[in-house]
Amino acid sequence: MKGSGNIDRNPATLKQTAFDRVRAMILRGEVRPGEPLRERELSDKLGLSRTPLREALNKLEIEGLVENQPHRGYTVTVVDLKTAGELLDLRMLLDAHAAALAADSITEKGIAELDAVMRRLAAFEAHEHLSLDDLAEEVRTGMRIHEIIVRETGQRFLIDTLNALYGRLSLLIWVDVLWIDRWDLTRAEHKEIVAAVTARDGKRAARAAKLHVQRSRDDLQRVVDAQSLLHGTHRPLAEGRR
Repeated sequence: MKGSGNIDRNPATLKQTAFDRVRAMILRGEVRPGEPLRERELSDKLGLSRTPLREALNKLEIEGLVENQPHRGYTVTVVDLKTAGELLDLRMLLDAHAAALAADSITEKGIAELDAVMRRLAAFEAHEHLSLDDLAEEVRTGMRIHEIIVRETGQRFLIDTLNALYGRLSLLIWVDVLWIDRWDLTRAEHKEIVAAVTARDGKRAARAAKLHVQRSRDDLQRVVDAQSLLHGTHRPLAEGRR
């Protein structure tokens, strides 16, 4: 089979290998949004059996990079611009609200967890060049900031709603990281959010959280505008809203 190379045949290793390779194909644009991911074709291309590939696709669905559609199977997630704009608007409001609430209610455990996350992020920042796997780990670690903050609000519906939003927006986070590449701003924004929450400054925390999401929204609009120049169209994120 193609691409077999020297692959560790341990089941857990095969699953991780399948996940890493298919994720890399998606993030590098080797397969495009809406394109089907057929297990047989992936098996031939990557030299892996269909069982670890199926498990990898399930995991990628959880991360929001693929969708499992009836009668079509797995496809690369399509970023619908109108929906993306609406989701980012909603996240902006809820993240700001969660940050303000967490600043008032955060526990010592929550503060310690945020401190540990920031130390982990500092280790990534110390490296000038990061691999795709390193970037993926930094993205996941950065998202832990938001997950901890919303958890510390103690509000179950807010926690469930924001965690669902984070899942829906995961592909857009990768667009921001790989296409816009302003990770230095993301790091600075994370530091400000954590500093404000742990200082128990609700207004500052809400402002920092809102600016963080607004900047991501602006970055996505830049991607859309760049594509518009190529295709002679203009599609604002708020298109279709009244």
